Amino acid sequence: MRFARIIGRVTLNVADPAYAGGRFLLGIPCKPTDAAPDKGQPLPKGNSMVIFDKLGATEADLIAYSDGGEAAAPFAGPTPCDAYNAAIIDHVFWKPTKRK
Repeated sequence: MRFARIIGRVTLNVADPAYAGGRFLLGIPCKPTDAAPDKGQPLPKGNSMVIFDKLGATEADLIAYSDGGEAAAPFAGPTPCDAYNAAIIDHVFWKPTKRK
C-alpha cells in the first residue's frame, strides 16, 4: 500500500464494462506527510500515474493505493489495472521515534 495525492481526472471516450461504477484519477505518489495543499506546501515532484477509483476521491485528496498484481484483485475477472484506490485518507498522525 502506498500513498498518492490526487491532482486530476482521466476522461475516457469508451471504457471496458469491467470498469463500470468507477473512474480513473491522476495521482502523484508521495509520503503521507508530503503534499499538504491546505498547509500551503507545493505538490511533490515526480511522475504522475493513473489510479482506478470506486470510492469517490476528488482532487487534492490523499489516498492509499495498491499497485502491481494486487491492483487487479478487486475485480471479478481478469482486468488490467496498474493501480487501485483502496482508501481515502482523512488524517495522518505520525510521531517519529528516536532509534537507539
